[in-house]
Amino acid sequence: MMYVAKKHLSRRALLRGTGASIALPFLDAMHPALSQERLTAAAPVRRLGIVYYPHGATDRWQPTGEGANFKLAAGTAPLEHHKSKLLFLGGLSADPDRSRPDFHDRACASWLTGCEITYGKVEVGTSMDQIAAAHLGKETQFSSLELSCEPEDANSVVYKDAHTKLPFEYNPRLVFERLFGDGDKIDPAASAARNARDQRTLDGVTQQIAALKSRLGPSDRIKLDQYLDSIHDVERRILIASTAKPVDLPGMARPAGIPDSWPDHVRLMFDLQVLAYQADLTRVSTFMISKESSLMTFPHLGIAMQHHEASHHNYEQEKLDILHRININQSELFAYYLDKLDAVKEAGGSMLDNSIMFFGSTLSNPTVHSQRNLPVMLAGGAAGRLNTGRYVRYEGDMTPLSNMHLTILDKLGVPTDKMGDSTGPLKLDRLSI
Repeated sequence: MMYVAKKHLSRRALLRGTGASIALPFLDAMHPALSQERLTAAAPVRRLGIVYYPHGATDRWQPTGEGANFKLAAGTAPLEHHKSKLLFLGGLSADPDRSRPDFHDRACASWLTGCEITYGKVEVGTSMDQIAAAHLGKETQFSSLELSCEPEDANSVVYKDAHTKLPFEYNPRLVFERLFGDGDKIDPAASAARNARDQRTLDGVTQQIAALKSRLGPSDRIKLDQYLDSIHDVERRILIASTAKPVDLPGMARPAGIPDSWPDHVRLMFDLQVLAYQADLTRVSTFMISKESSLMTFPHLGIAMQHHEASHHNYEQEKLDILHRININQSELFAYYLDKLDAVKEAGGSMLDNSIMFFGSTLSNPTVHSQRNLPVMLAGGAAGRLNTGRYVRYEGDMTPLSNMHLTILDKLGVPTDKMGDSTGPLKLDRLSI
């Protein structure tokens, strides 16, 4: 990604799909010019990031040892310099109905929801990230971001509610334009003018709808009321932006499009997420670095075999070795993300210290599509609420992954009693349970 010199920015963005352009808010504690005393006094902002990769891992991914004495396996060795900020959790499973055979679609549907997919229609459950977004997104312009590095297929991991899958954007240029407008660089004066113009547009639309309602039947009035609710939400976001103070952030040129290199694509998407966090555009993001059943190859690793084929290895050593190399590369890219987050200093330490980043896959052993004993890693400290630098192993494979989701939500200040097949929050005060 290309950066320009640091500029005084006013956190402005275009919110597409509503006919309005809306200014970005900001977080005072992120302002680099603030004194250390003010940074210390400011309340840390907690964030949730979910990084998904497909096709599971080999037996060279899970740590050895337990507690603080654990050792990273070869598959996650690139994360060694972040070891003190990692929490590995073993023995968790996303398999609500064990009478059904494990498979890709079931694995994706249940990973963040704890619910079984209902075939023939969309009926799952609200995903953990969207539960967090409903709470953490009240003060930001975008409640959540959904990003990917491949066009999505039928399998999704994010559900707004039981019947609504959310779309993922894989073009970094479009992500940038959604966040900051369609100019080559962020222009504070132009953004302010757009916001003023859009507020006038919203005021005019509201007046026209009010006049129109008296001439319509009950059903149409309900539809207009729903539309007005959307307009009021846009107005709320404009108000947030108009009261926000400018903040210095690294200026960023608009990406030209999708990079030819997949690792460059992944890193660029990570850069955009960090920048969005810095501007307090959102506090929740879900990133699928490639889709389920991905047919990608990895020429930068000298791998011509498709990812899906390598993952269905049938215990053949050559395919296991290829999958292992892919796992290492995934860890290298995640380490890049953590490096970026840890470099942003704010109240309570770093952006990483104040966040929870969930890194994992919907499958464990992909050759049998296993949804049990999943590869699960959390990074960051949730502003001191999450005890990291440990490996906690839950005996057997009966502990629902959704129990971890309850724990994450609680650490983020979004306590939730029940979701999916959860049986209660995880017990994290023991080494193995």
